[in-house]
Amino acid sequence: MEIQSVHNKIVIKGNIKSVQHYQALKREIDTLIKNAHNIQIHIIDSISITSSIIGYLCKIAEKEGISCSLYVKNRELYSLLEELNLSTLLNIQKI
Repeated sequence: MEIQSVHNKIVIKGNIKSVQHYQALKREIDTLIKNAHNIQIHIIDSISITSSIIGYLCKIAEKEGISCSLYVKNRELYSLLEELNLSTLLNIQKI
């Protein structure tokens, strides 16, 4: 997994599948939300996302009031996130 971030935008390339990926993404998000109250996360290649990442995104959106926009390229991942009723909370959009 490769993470690039600029301002309030994170672009993730590759599959998100391990605890190390969660930790790396969490560090990147924590850095961004120090200066921004809205973030965009673009998931380009991944066909999955760990439950710990989903939980962390829900936490910062609900408890900390951070506006998250999640842009997902993979159709199956997009459908999964919709089935979990996260479309509104995480502003999920298909790219």
